[in-house]
Amino acid sequence: MAEAPASATPVPASGTSSNDGPDGVGLVAYLVFVLVGGLLVFGLARALLPAAEAQLSAPCRSIEPSPRRGAAPELALETLDGKATSLAELKGKFVVLNFWATYCEPCIDEWPALDTLARRLEEAGRDDVVVVAVSVDPEKPDIEPFLERMSLTESGVRVLWDPTNKGNGVFGSEAIPDTFFVEPNGDLQQAFINVRQWGRPDAYRCVVWAADRSREGAAGP
Repeated sequence: MAEAPASATPVPASGTSSNDGPDGVGLVAYLVFVLVGGLLVFGLARALLPAAEAQLSAPCRSIEPSPRRGAAPELALETLDGKATSLAELKGKFVVLNFWATYCEPCIDEWPALDTLARRLEEAGRDDVVVVAVSVDPEKPDIEPFLERMSLTESGVRVLWDPTNKGNGVFGSEAIPDTFFVEPNGDLQQAFINVRQWGRPDAYRCVVWAADRSREGAAGP
């Protein structure tokens, strides 16, 4: 009885390979695709960053904030009774930092609004927020008579004096009045250059939102 012929093992055709993985050209194309895709995503994220920052600042939009980053510059200041102090001593508080002078007419217009803001924060029990008005007057004795004339001697605003008269310039502003939000860790958050109506309800809501945001950020996830 004849035996059945053994089946022949198929031989790969010339020029083919039994390896199913990508060849060199395919791998290069894949890497290029990944690289280009990553660059596109990065570029899109950078393009959307200003819009994202604007959205984050939406509660303050009506008073036109300018975002700031980095640590607030250190300032050596004096209280009205001559004691040395500094911004570092306010760490742990959310600071509404205003620069002004008695000779500055827009500052004079803004002062009552700052007083109203400080009073509303006090009434709401927001002792985590402090409103600080730093005078850049050349002469400290000019400050107290001004406050008396304006009936602001009992204001909740903490009034300090900058002996260098250049504090606003250190913060990057060429004119007064201007106001900066400083977070409890000492970082800048927002800037408001020129007069703002701090006595308005929307300004109060902005301050409260910014203070709460800084506290949530400090708490971490």
